[in-house]
Amino acid sequence: MNVRVLFLWLLLSLPILNFAQNCTCESNFLWVKKTFEENDAGFQYVISKKGRDAYELHNALYLKKVKQLPNNQECAALLNQWIRFFRNGHIGVNYIGKTKNVEKATEQHKQPTEKDLNPLDATKPFFEKLNENTVYIRIPDFEITEKKAIDSIILANRATILSTENFIIDVRNNPGGSDASYSSLIPFLYTQPIRTVGALFYSTDLNNQRMLELSQNPDFDEESKKTFKNFYEKLQANKGEYVDLFNKKINITKLDTIQPYPKNIGIVINENNGSTTEQFILTAMQSKKVKLYGRTTKGMLDISNVNIVTSPCGDIELYYGLSKSFRIPDFPVDDIGLQPDVFIDKTIDSKHWLNFVRDHLNGK
Repeated sequence: MNVRVLFLWLLLSLPILNFAQNCTCESNFLWVKKTFEENDAGFQYVISKKGRDAYELHNALYLKKVKQLPNNQECAALLNQWIRFFRNGHIGVNYIGKTKNVEKATEQHKQPTEKDLNPLDATKPFFEKLNENTVYIRIPDFEITEKKAIDSIILANRATILSTENFIIDVRNNPGGSDASYSSLIPFLYTQPIRTVGALFYSTDLNNQRMLELSQNPDFDEESKKTFKNFYEKLQANKGEYVDLFNKKINITKLDTIQPYPKNIGIVINENNGSTTEQFILTAMQSKKVKLYGRTTKGMLDISNVNIVTSPCGDIELYYGLSKSFRIPDFPVDDIGLQPDVFIDKTIDSKHWLNFVRDHLNGK
């Protein structure tokens, strides 16, 4: 969804709160539970599906466990397990307290070239012409910081793409990022108006504080800050409700041109794709040119726009979602994923997937 572009900065954490309470694993559990229940955009949705009784039983089991643990990484790991009752993506508990004898390993990544054997080792996007009929682009990440590199590669090879019959877009292991990062791919796959389902934002004092901070952020221009301030005021006027900030459930994208080439586009996906990458896949699925190859994706898109808050004890961070897609409950993706058109089974090693897709597109 394009609305997620506006909230890249939500990945910044809130200031640490006061340390007034007794810092135990149990107190952290109770804080996580209360904060999540009161602010996560998907809480009530999951409770309506799984039932309050199942949730209370889940809480009782974990409360018994947390009372037996010290307040450290082991406790945070247990709280991270507790929160998976709701979903597996755009959610979590992370330990940020002091640790003993922990050294951060630094790893140097060598950037693969077009001739490297395994494109999954790439940390940056790259382009390659596989044969006269097929071109290939590898995109490991859709983070907004990668947009310039993606756009640059596409621009440099635009003429080649537009004169080649088959185009393979490899997004395996791409965890997501920003919708803006895949915008330059859309003209190649466009065949008809693209419908993008919007989202509702859950209004609470804690959630709305992030919008207020965005409206005061000097990194944004005055027009953007004014927009964020209007969003904040709209949210504040509707606390405790789900708010449609853009006053429309569906955004329809229309382009003037349908490119004759590439004729066929194969998008390679796997179980490590989530979030923005799944939104890209939903967009691409609407094209008559596109086929998806690989495995079912992770499934983490319905509840999105992650907010991160720090516990009063200052030793754990809670991740939760601020928005809920209009797609649910009719078309859920969370914990289900998106399925490929052509399944690549385990008899085909990952290093041979590209050959499989190339041959399939070329009718071999």
